[in-house]
Amino acid sequence: MVLRPLRRAPMMLGGVGFQVGLDEARRKQVERQRQAAARAAPAPATDVVEQLTALKTLRDDGVLSPAEFELAKRKVLGG
Repeated sequence: MVLRPLRRAPMMLGGVGFQVGLDEARRKQVERQRQAAARAAPAPATDVVEQLTALKTLRDDGVLSPAEFELAKRKVLGG
């Protein structure tokens, strides 16, 4: 049976051991991605009271309509 050189490479490099090495490298890569995602997690939002106060100020200044204020307030309160 004639094998192509690339199909033969894993057998020449250790067969199962080669595959285990690939699995380990893939596992480490996934772990690094998870750690990077955890570090890049958004910082905690500012205080809810501060956000609502800022929205109220914008509404009082006429920047936000009452409907826009209610929508933004629901977003801040998580509803």
